[in-house]
Amino acid sequence: MKHKEQLVLISLLVLASLVLAACSGQATVAPKTEAPAAEEQAATEAPAEEAPMDDVTLKVYLLDYTPDTIEWLNSEINPAFEAEHPGVTVEITEGSWSGWDTTFSGFFAAGEGPDIINLGSEMNTLYGESLADMDAYLGEGAWADIANFGPALENAKYEGKLRGLPIFTAPRYVFCRTDLMEDSGWTTGTPKNFAEWVSFAEQTSVIDPATNSLTQQALVPVDAGSMADWQWWLLVFYSLGGELYKADGSPNFDSAEALAATQFLYDMRVATYGPAADAVGALPTGQGSVIDVNDETSQDNGAVCLAHSGWAAPPFDRPVWENVSIDPFYGDTENFPNSKPVVLAFNDWLAVPEYSPNKELAAEWLKIAFSKEANHKWNETMSLIPARNDAQYGYVVESPQLKIEAELAAEYGVGFAGIYESSKLSTIMQDALGKLVTEELTPEEVVEKIQAEYAEALGK
Repeated sequence: MKHKEQLVLISLLVLASLVLAACSGQATVAPKTEAPAAEEQAATEAPAEEAPMDDVTLKVYLLDYTPDTIEWLNSEINPAFEAEHPGVTVEITEGSWSGWDTTFSGFFAAGEGPDIINLGSEMNTLYGESLADMDAYLGEGAWADIANFGPALENAKYEGKLRGLPIFTAPRYVFCRTDLMEDSGWTTGTPKNFAEWVSFAEQTSVIDPATNSLTQQALVPVDAGSMADWQWWLLVFYSLGGELYKADGSPNFDSAEALAATQFLYDMRVATYGPAADAVGALPTGQGSVIDVNDETSQDNGAVCLAHSGWAAPPFDRPVWENVSIDPFYGDTENFPNSKPVVLAFNDWLAVPEYSPNKELAAEWLKIAFSKEANHKWNETMSLIPARNDAQYGYVVESPQLKIEAELAAEYGVGFAGIYESSKLSTIMQDALGKLVTEELTPEEVVEKIQAEYAEALGK
C-alpha cells in the first residue's frame, strides 16, 4: 500500500513538472519564425470590414433632374463611393414628379424599394413614420458636417429626427421681361396687388385672332395651361397672410383669405384668356424657358412674367437676362392688411426609408453626395441655392441673379412644408380648381368643396 502511494506521488510530481515546463515556454520546440507568421496571418484576417463584402446594390431614386446632374453623379459621386465600399454598386433610377404619390405609396406598401428616395418639402409629414431615424449616422454626434446645413434641414426631419438630407432651396419668384412690359405699354414694373395683376393680364396678354390662341401670356404660373395649380394657389394664399390650419388643426379653406386667393386665380384666368376662356388655345410650348428667346426662330417664347423657381427661368448666361427682373409675389394690402411679399421656398431632399436594409451604406453615400464641394456642384448643374451654407460660393455669389434670389429668399421666404396628407390635398385642390376654370364651380363652391373634402381626409 505504501509502495502504491509512492508511485502515485511520483506520477503527480512528473505531471506537475510537465505543466510547469509548458507554462514557462521551455518545452516549446517550434521554430521562432512560426509565431510571427501566425501573427501576420491574424493581422491579415482581422479587419473583416475591409474585406470585400457580398455584392450589394444601393438603389437611389431621383425625380426630374437635369442630364448634367445625373451624368455627374454617375461619373464622380458613385465611383468614389464604390471605391470606398468594395462589393457595393450604386444604381440610380430616374422618376418623375408626375405620379410620384402612387410610386412612393407602392414602395412603402410593399416594404421594399430604393434605399434612398427623392422627396419634396411637404413630404416629411406625409411619409415621416415610414422613414428611418438617421440621427445615429448623420446627426451631430455622427457627422460634424451636419452643422453646415441651413434652415432647409428642418424639411428633412420628422418628430425632430433626421430622415435624410436637403439638396437645395428653390424659392419661387416672379421673373418678368421688362422689355415686353414696356412694349405692351406697362411702365410701372411688376404688379404689387391683385387689381394691378388683373389689369396687367388684360393689357399684356395677346390672342392671335387667326388661330384664337395665346401668343403672349402676361403671367405663367406653375401650370401655364389652366393657371390653376394648387401650389400657385398656396403662394397667393400665403401672400395674404393666410394660415392653412386653424388653431384646432382643422383646415382653413373657409377663410376670407382662401376665397380671395381662389377668386384671384379665376380673375387672372379670365383676364388672360378673355371671356370665352375655354375656347382660346394655350400658349404654344417653346424651346427653353417661357420667358426666353427661341434661338431657332429668334422669337420670344411668349411669356411676359413667370412665377416659378429658378430652374424654370433661363440659364444665367442667356442674353435675355439683361431684360429680366426678379421679385417676390406681393399680396393685396388694400384688402388684406396682413399681406406680405412671399417667395414660396421648396427644399427637395433625399430620405432613407425604414424598410431599407442598407441604412448605414445609404448614410455613407449621402455624406459623399452632400459634402461641401458635392452640394455645390449638384446645385450648380441646376442653378439653385445649395442647402449647405458653406457650399454657397462660386457661381452662387458670382451670379447677379442668384445673389438677388438668395437675398429675397432670406427676407421673404415661406417654407412649403408642414402640409398634412399633402398628396390627398393636392388631388382635392386640383379637382376643385379644375372645375373653377371651367366654371363648373364658383369660387365660393370651390373653397367649400376643398374644406369639406380635406377635413374628411384629415379626420376633422
